[in-house]
Amino acid sequence: MHHSFPMKIGFILGGLFCAAAMSAAVVEVKLTYPQLPLKNGQVYRDVAITSFNPAMGTALLVVDKKLTTVPIAVLPDDVAAKLKELTPAQTAEEQAAEKKEAAEERKRSLDNAERRQRQAEEEVKAARDANRTSNMKEAERVQAKIDQMPDQVAKLAEERARSYFKYQDDPWAGMGYVSNPDIVMDDPEPVPGWTGRYRVCGSVHRQYVTNTGGGLNRNNKEFEILIDTAVKGKPKVVDITVK
Repeated sequence: MHHSFPMKIGFILGGLFCAAAMSAAVVEVKLTYPQLPLKNGQVYRDVAITSFNPAMGTALLVVDKKLTTVPIAVLPDDVAAKLKELTPAQTAEEQAAEKKEAAEERKRSLDNAERRQRQAEEEVKAARDANRTSNMKEAERVQAKIDQMPDQVAKLAEERARSYFKYQDDPWAGMGYVSNPDIVMDDPEPVPGWTGRYRVCGSVHRQYVTNTGGGLNRNNKEFEILIDTAVKGKPKVVDITVK
């Protein structure tokens, strides 16, 4: 068996009215309008205002057979005035209760605002602390790399000098087999005005077999090695100068 629309609305409104009956703030009315233009630009047709809540500033409407709640402030002025006329006078107790509820609502709003403010400040502080920690770790990593760089430069300079003076220096000097060169080097020094570039000075003492006669010979040479550390990856030798 199908119920007619008025009966369905009656059941719905009946439940709402039962709940509303527990609150003196809800006022039941029966106002109908073929057309109801709202201040927000919407136009409702076949409208029935069934109740309103002065304290909340809202009205319950049946629009095109559907329930909806709208702020009283968006209703036409004459309709809002009519609802105001229908608002029952409050007793002293109701006024006191309304003021108390309004004060509690303001306190809740203030507490929520303060809580959100504290949360926002805590989030900003956490982000700053995390960023500071990250920056400190990065700074420590960079400093550690800088501190280790002279040792890496010295190691590379010695390796390249030993190889160079055993296999590559003076290709036309009649040198045959070169025994293990004795390398003496100064500490690496940064090149002024050239970020990431180091200069390593030193001397090499060699004993070698001549290509003519197979005799032994010795020589000493001073050298300078330039090493670049600004490029990605490991330090790189860019020049060897024999003095």
